Amino acid sequence: MNAALPKTKLIATIGPASAGRGIIRRLLTSGVAAFRLNLSHGDLVQAAATIAAIRELSSQTGRQAAVLLDLPGPKMRLGVLAEPVAVSRHQEVIFCADDDQPAGAVCLPHDIEGLAKKVRPGDLIYIGDGMLQFRVKARHRGRIHAEALLAGVVRSHKGINIPTSDVKESSLTDYDRRCLAFAVEQRVDAVCISFVGRARDITAARELLPAGGTWHPCLVAKIERRQAVEAIDAILAEADAVMVARGDLGIELPLEEIPVLQKEIIAKANMLAKPVIVATQMLLSMVENTRPTRAEVTDVANAILDGADAVMFSEETAVGVAPVEVVRTARRIARRTERELLRPGCRAEQIRTNVRVSDQIEDMISSATHDVLANRSVALAVTPTSTGTTARRISRLRPRQWVVAITDNPTVRNILALSFGVLPLLAERIPPDRRAIAAFLRERGLAGRGDRLVVTNGEPGIPGSTNSLHVIDLS
Repeated sequence: MNAALPKTKLIATIGPASAGRGIIRRLLTSGVAAFRLNLSHGDLVQAAATIAAIRELSSQTGRQAAVLLDLPGPKMRLGVLAEPVAVSRHQEVIFCADDDQPAGAVCLPHDIEGLAKKVRPGDLIYIGDGMLQFRVKARHRGRIHAEALLAGVVRSHKGINIPTSDVKESSLTDYDRRCLAFAVEQRVDAVCISFVGRARDITAARELLPAGGTWHPCLVAKIERRQAVEAIDAILAEADAVMVARGDLGIELPLEEIPVLQKEIIAKANMLAKPVIVATQMLLSMVENTRPTRAEVTDVANAILDGADAVMFSEETAVGVAPVEVVRTARRIARRTERELLRPGCRAEQIRTNVRVSDQIEDMISSATHDVLANRSVALAVTPTSTGTTARRISRLRPRQWVVAITDNPTVRNILALSFGVLPLLAERIPPDRRAIAAFLRERGLAGRGDRLVVTNGEPGIPGSTNSLHVIDLS
């Protein structure tokens, strides 16, 4: 086990700045646990080539990395700009169709049918997670005349948000369905469902996956709509994992609500032992700089202290000037912050207290395992698992040691790839006894003579039956 790697899973978005094989290799060796492919950009042929490169380099470097596909969802986006457009405060711009750009005007093209009918004078239009804001002045012949409220640079394909207009419908578009078929073809580890509004959106995505077999991707519900916040309990029950996607969420809801919502969503996910990712603007200044702001460092640390299993970087690694340094910076922040998860009074301690009084057998076993792991002489927790439940329940208690989850189920491996401090390993068959477990770990260089392990056990061949644990010394 590489002691320099953080238990917090670091997710890097692939983009123009990070798509090269050399950069992917350096990202892997710097600590990336998962790569996100944003299917709002590029095409599926390009995505397939990137996935192949990630898997090949992961094998070469010995660094296991998950592949996440992020579906575009019904997000409205700008079209293609010939070059980035600089706008100044109070400048007038025109939002118009791609093929209807008047000469001599500052035009922001789009291909959103009927957009002008969906806004009224006075409405606010946000571009790029609110970094640019425009107020609608008038509508004329399908064009929107608007005033820039902030100065900035507009780039192609940036997202459009209009909070006062309910323009988003089902979270799955026709293109999303194509992307899900592509996910099945590529056997990716996780799929992020964008603009989830209800549990049914996750169910609809799951129904498009193969009905049989042991492989399914981890379905991640992106919480970025007001409706999702209102239906969070039902969504958490249906999804395999959740993402606090603060970009669009910070437009749909008042900004001052986001920090508290982040904590509440993470806490709910922790109690259900569902992996939770925090995303958007984590180290945003590193798009243009090699050092983050103090506030950004604190933001990443606070997400970990709140109980996030993973933090995700978007522009920082996709188009930033130093994607590898972003990951190295996050690794240092995570490694330092994770030490605080062992202190009394931290958020993890509250979870441990709540779990300790539970009368569910799974909670009893995970709590007892954590108590054993409090002894520094124990090197690893090992959970042979066909469901992943025990590993996730131990993970949320944030033990000092890593949790090695051995499974013969690819879907379980996929979900555990996003869990804090869990190293999921796929085996042809789950080792049936302690001797086989010891041999399995030795073969992979994870344990050796003199190591002490805590191993959870269940009834052979009965999924979800974990009901005991053993402490063993390897000889």
